[in-house]
Amino acid sequence: MVTEQGQNVVACAKELEQLAMKSGKERSNLYERYCANQHSFNVYTYMNSTIEHLAEVQVFQRKIVLFGAVFVDTRIDYEAEVNAQQATKAYEDLAVALQELRNALQFIPH
Repeated sequence: MVTEQGQNVVACAKELEQLAMKSGKERSNLYERYCANQHSFNVYTYMNSTIEHLAEVQVFQRKIVLFGAVFVDTRIDYEAEVNAQQATKAYEDLAVALQELRNALQFIPH
């Protein structure tokens, strides 16, 4: 479940990254969905203390926060400017962190 929810976060981040230069309600709604996916990922990690304390999980959670910070102003301002280069870099870092998380979870008994 953790890996699947991590993938949901990254998929939503990819959509959001592609809308970085567009303003409007669609981008804001997508940011809200991103935040909901982030919350779900965190809930799933808290269900297993071994997973919760993995360094890769903690790195992925930090990358989630850093990506979200690029878009945080869109929550209250549909026209807020987003740095597209920063969004792309944050997305790439998030995708790498997910792959590292997947690799680490392979060694955790289910």
